[in-house]
Amino acid sequence: MVLRFLRRYQTLNLIRVSSRAIIKNWAYFKKLNPRVELAPVLKSNAYGHGLKLIGRLVDRKLDAPFIVVDSLYEAWELRKAGVRTPLLLVGYTMPVNFRTIKKIDFHLPVFDEATAAAVAYYQPRARLHIKVDSGMGRLGLRLDQVAGFIKVLKKYRLKKQVVGIYSHLACADSDREFTEKQISVFKKAIRQFEEAGFSFAWKHIAATAGAMFIRDPEFNLVRLGLGLYGYLPGELANDWSLGRSLEPALELSTRIIQVKEIDRGDIVGYDGGFCAKRKMVIGVLPIGYYDGLDRRLSNRGVVLIGRRHCSIIGKVCMNISMVDLTGVVSPNCGQEVVVISSDKKQKNSLAGLAGLIGVTSYELLAGLSGETRRVLV
Repeated sequence: MVLRFLRRYQTLNLIRVSSRAIIKNWAYFKKLNPRVELAPVLKSNAYGHGLKLIGRLVDRKLDAPFIVVDSLYEAWELRKAGVRTPLLLVGYTMPVNFRTIKKIDFHLPVFDEATAAAVAYYQPRARLHIKVDSGMGRLGLRLDQVAGFIKVLKKYRLKKQVVGIYSHLACADSDREFTEKQISVFKKAIRQFEEAGFSFAWKHIAATAGAMFIRDPEFNLVRLGLGLYGYLPGELANDWSLGRSLEPALELSTRIIQVKEIDRGDIVGYDGGFCAKRKMVIGVLPIGYYDGLDRRLSNRGVVLIGRRHCSIIGKVCMNISMVDLTGVVSPNCGQEVVVISSDKKQKNSLAGLAGLIGVTSYELLAGLSGETRRVLV
């Protein structure tokens, strides 16, 4: 076994992403509402799945009008990776940057005069999507600011560059009444712009949660984030009937790097976070909270070794963690350990781990280190 482990280079921590699952999830949402277009959201390192990895997959396999990213940095990274699908940014860019960078053909959000002026003067190829704050209280124009902003857009002669208008739902998974109120506010904003002579090729308010039930013919685009990767947000995640058609795409694995016996009374980890009540065999893993194994899983989480769930013991360290190997037959150095399972039924599925410590799937995915190797399978 030792010689076999040493025979070739092996990555300790590895994220496998199923291209089949991504394509299947895409097809599910296309079938759910075939009238609308889907724009996959790849911000925040494609929700931990790998920006360039998923960008190339979308480019090759999915017929998307846009890839949605947060920043100019993410947009440039995709372009450098050879991704040619049009890009829609939804995050803020300092207006001065539009002067200092070369001419771009990205779709950009606009809701303030400084951005409008910078685009008008320096980015004639950029296309604009007006961002409306319909009630979430984040970026965007409030309804009482629309009339003033119409004057701004006309002042800088941006009418032809404006091709879209969008908003974002605050609680589409949990509060239908408030969601309908947001939709109503958004439609009022659209009417004001249209009455002022603006026309929109793209009108969008729904992300994954909204895509599950909004069938309003006013909107023709869904920004598909978490659902693309096989998960549902918020309260929808608890509805098995809604999520049964989705397939988680990500699996995080590591390897045992040391097997050791400890005696009753021995402590494990910082601050004596675990004290053995019996003689036991433990395993040391080269993965910690820097890598995305949340520290709140200390003495609570589980990993999967073969078919056996093994408890995390002691406090999760920055790059190291320890597990109880009781019941694992002949554990050995180099043996694979599944930290996050792509099987929804496992205790260490993403949803299972998130529920265990009371966080969202988004938080665990965004916490996965960008340095961990990712591969499409």
